[in-house]
Amino acid sequence: MKVISYNIHKGLSFLGRKLILNQIKEKLSELNADIVFLQEVVGDHKGKKIELPFWESNHQLEFLAHELYPYFCYGANKFHKNGHHGNAILSRYPILGFENLDLSTNRFESRGLLFCEVETEASPIQLYCTHLNLLEKGRMAQAKRMVELINQRSKDLPVLLAGDFNDWTESLIDFFIEEGQFQEVFKDKKQSPVKSFPSFLPVLSLDRIFYKNLTCKELRIIHKTGWKSLSDHLPVKAIFEPL
Repeated sequence: MKVISYNIHKGLSFLGRKLILNQIKEKLSELNADIVFLQEVVGDHKGKKIELPFWESNHQLEFLAHELYPYFCYGANKFHKNGHHGNAILSRYPILGFENLDLSTNRFESRGLLFCEVETEASPIQLYCTHLNLLEKGRMAQAKRMVELINQRSKDLPVLLAGDFNDWTESLIDFFIEEGQFQEVFKDKKQSPVKSFPSFLPVLSLDRIFYKNLTCKELRIIHKTGWKSLSDHLPVKAIFEPL
């Protein structure tokens, strides 16, 4: 099972000057992932900057999923006068159900945890996609809420938790490992998290994939030609197998 996590920056180029959703879709199709966790996906927008002239609606997830992913879900987090954006999951496996949970800790940052369960050949897998606070105190409060919720729901099922954790201090990794019984793909394999931001010259480790009750067979940061000129983040890729 090939998995990608990617903050698409609302479908805009690195500096936010140009809508490049077509290019993002082309690049994602090349990766041929089974599950894609996305952050900063526009669910609706009435302003000119992020309108989709090549698509019948302004819902970016529908455009990205079309002809590539038969199953998808979206959770709106940030609402404003022109629309909303949030987290999303694309899947080649049937989605059995989904829920968007509010993780906001202050009125300035609207954050959420998008949950769904997919049916694979081996077993159901629980998927969680998130984008956490900029301030460390808020991130830790959100991490505690996520671990408590996931521990209650997951039982012995395989779990993937992915997204933009904004954890540039790398203070959350040990918490998820110790309190959530997770493994983190890059720390598990390479002893240190991968740097994914900013895309043109990555110096911060913000994008993560945590997992449990699965085996990670391969992982890498995607920095092939063309990716650095898209979003301000680089995608993280991992391949998993059942235990």
